Amino acid sequence: MNALARAPIRTASNAGRPRDPDVDVAILEAALRLLDEVGYQKMSIAAIASTAGVGRPTVYRRYRSKADLVVAAILRTTDAPEPDQPADARRALRELLDAARGAIASPGGMAALGSLLAEQRRDPELLAAFRVRIFEPRREVVHEILGRGVATGDVARDADREAIDSLLFGALLARAILGEPVDPAWIERVVDQAWRGIAASPGPTPAATPDSESSR
Repeated sequence: MNALARAPIRTASNAGRPRDPDVDVAILEAALRLLDEVGYQKMSIAAIASTAGVGRPTVYRRYRSKADLVVAAILRTTDAPEPDQPADARRALRELLDAARGAIASPGGMAALGSLLAEQRRDPELLAAFRVRIFEPRREVVHEILGRGVATGDVARDADREAIDSLLFGALLARAILGEPVDPAWIERVVDQAWRGIAASPGPTPAATPDSESSR
């Protein structure tokens, strides 16, 4: 199951006639477009409805607030079914970070991050929605991966899971804010540095016995 699908977006009631999926897509694409062009604070439900070619009631039947709509729009670019995670914890972390990179690089991705920083006091609902729907599920996945790594003996039992998810995603966000490229080689470097701090130490080499010495 996709980790991002665990927490529900607060949508309006689904009672009544079935929704038109084409209208759903038009609304979400309009939200992404305006988020990228004018930013969260300046965009409005009325503008989103006009850009999508629908009326405001049509939007409000689907989303109760602008924050919920924006989060849904960002999720549309990242909420594709996830493939089964690799059994190897290090590789799973690398693939997860690469998926997060795709979310930030998606249309409106950086605009949404900028809005989080700029609007956290004026519109705490936006930050709360992102925490519940985007940030926390990804952190949970990191913790699950590390837990499996501990079980297989690849990750140290005392590995600080919260510190690792902050290192991985913090590095990604910092790179994006600086406007520097995030490519597979860079992701590999970040995961490699984090892995050095959490990899389980190899067990001690068995001591040589007299019998083994004499057989040489």
